Amino acid sequence: MILLMKYQKQKDNTYVIRIERGEEIVNSLTKFCKSNKIGGGFFFGVGAVGKLTLAHYSVGKKKYNEKKFNEPLEMASLNGSVGVEKDLIIHAHGVFADKNMQTVAGHVVSARVSGTAEIYLIKLPKLKKIYDPGTGLKIFDL
Repeated sequence: MILLMKYQKQKDNTYVIRIERGEEIVNSLTKFCKSNKIGGGFFFGVGAVGKLTLAHYSVGKKKYNEKKFNEPLEMASLNGSVGVEKDLIIHAHGVFADKNMQTVAGHVVSARVSGTAEIYLIKLPKLKKIYDPGTGLKIFDL
């Protein structure tokens, strides 16, 4: 996939990113971070999506339950982190609103941009992630 996204480096450690229509947000951020050697950071953003897969994690079952949405949704809030286990991990959560302003929220598995996605990324030194057997999650190794 060729990235259509545009970005501006603001300072040594911050970027403003615009992900274009048709691009998938998590994949685009993963490719952006890999190509810019970003192994740690946090981001937030707003925009609009047309296809969305959210998940909710059950710690007790150590399993995600997914739900797909194929409708125009406002991306009221996108927040997440960048870390590295064996490979780069984008961990994103979001709140999305439909035409009736009813919201859905959760772990963002996939979100295809329908209008735009405007994201602010703060680059940090590499943040290592490790598998936590108690929760079944990959967490920061601090």
